[in-house]
Amino acid sequence: MTLPIFSLFILPLWAVFFALYFLLRRAGLMKQSLLAKCGGSFLAVGSAGVALHLGGTNPFTQPVFWFFVLCTAADALLELQFVAGMLVFGTAHICLTVWLWGLAAPTGWSLAIWVLSYGAAFLLFRKELPALGKLTVPFCLYPGLLGASLALALPLPFYLGAGYAPAAIGAVCFYVSDMMVAKSELSSLSPSWQKPVMLLYWAALYLLAWPLWA
Repeated sequence: MTLPIFSLFILPLWAVFFALYFLLRRAGLMKQSLLAKCGGSFLAVGSAGVALHLGGTNPFTQPVFWFFVLCTAADALLELQFVAGMLVFGTAHICLTVWLWGLAAPTGWSLAIWVLSYGAAFLLFRKELPALGKLTVPFCLYPGLLGASLALALPLPFYLGAGYAPAAIGAVCFYVSDMMVAKSELSSLSPSWQKPVMLLYWAALYLLAWPLWA
């Protein structure tokens, strides 16, 4: 089974979970909507697990597989207890960073991307940072972890070929969606941002799993 064939099954299911998540939220069924949200993310766990298994690798030994598992768990935690969810997402990005580092060691370009992404995060939250109090440390650490995975993923197509372009695009989608989530949490952005955030997030998971099928 190749990725295009697998996508015939997984993409329609993703569309169903996406619609179900927002329909349940609109109906005020918040706990039930979490099941749909986690279900959509769990499809990425399945995609990664199947790809690794077909490639002759035990998924449970691979940090990239645990990245998807932890993201799925964090999806629920983020809406139940935001800081706890952020910490689990941070752990997920450590797993992703370990995997990406194993594909290609960081270079000067990676450092430049990390500095730029970290600086962009501080610029985005310059008004909110002074009021964070005890949350300042986790909110400062998380962009560093997120930026690390972005910095390692973006150069991959230049080092390893076009087959890793989806992972690079996925890392960008993850960075943008997480910045939007944090901005929404701290500044109460319009609910209209929720759909693009979820689209970017699930696109990130799908695209980051793509190279595992190579």
